[in-house]
Amino acid sequence: MRRRPDRALLALVLPLLAFVAFGAARVDAPASLIGLLFDRPAEFAAVATVLALGGAVLLVIPAVERRVAHLFAPSRAPTAEEDARLRRLLGRVGERAGTRTDRLVPRVQEAHELNAAAGAVRLLFVTDTALRCTDAELEALLAHELGHHRGLHPLATAVVWWLSLPGELLAAVFRVLRGLAADLRVRPLVLLVGLVLLVWQVLVMWLYYVGKLLAQWAARVSEFVADAAAADWGYGEQLAALYRDADVPVPQGLVARLLAEHPPMPARIERIGSGA
Repeated sequence: MRRRPDRALLALVLPLLAFVAFGAARVDAPASLIGLLFDRPAEFAAVATVLALGGAVLLVIPAVERRVAHLFAPSRAPTAEEDARLRRLLGRVGERAGTRTDRLVPRVQEAHELNAAAGAVRLLFVTDTALRCTDAELEALLAHELGHHRGLHPLATAVVWWLSLPGELLAAVFRVLRGLAADLRVRPLVLLVGLVLLVWQVLVMWLYYVGKLLAQWAARVSEFVADAAAADWGYGEQLAALYRDADVPVPQGLVARLLAEHPPMPARIERIGSGA
């Protein structure tokens, strides 16, 4: 399959830089676990980037990729009949897109929702509900996911995920501290300690949360890019029809919109129709 960088891949660079900067700032903090491991921010930035890229490169190994898929996205291999159908439809998408699809590895997720997802280097997940779609509908879904793989979105997302781990661990520490504070028997003391922890967390982790917001924004950009790729290959009408029928609530409020991984369906349908 031909892979090519696109604007979604470039968008993912921003959260990557934010997460690296967050870890580097922790090195310079008065006390932090990262500071115990590294003496200088530049050392952390170099090591973290190398480890993140190395972790993503390991996904090129099929056995590692399948193992990671089993851990993070429980799924099963398709039956012979399912595999034959998916291969046939992927072949048709590949002909339109001018790229090979035979190396993609389909996986089936047991879920009561119509969905598909691209993962790692070659993984392509579909739900058992999606398999009940017509060939035209399923082919459009697969085209969208091929758009993700062509742009290297899943692989870049894996790099960003690796670099977000220090922040995830620190956030877990604060969750434990809040849980301990909630066990205090004096109500005013619970409120005071909770407020102190909240302020402390914001002061320490604001850059990490900026990175999280940027990562969510990049995810939404990648959805628009994958939609545009599928539309360019002639699947715009089928994809828009699927989106119209999807029972997906529109995020309400600024915070919900900023935290959403997917753009609102009306916006996606509008862009497909306009060819943007």
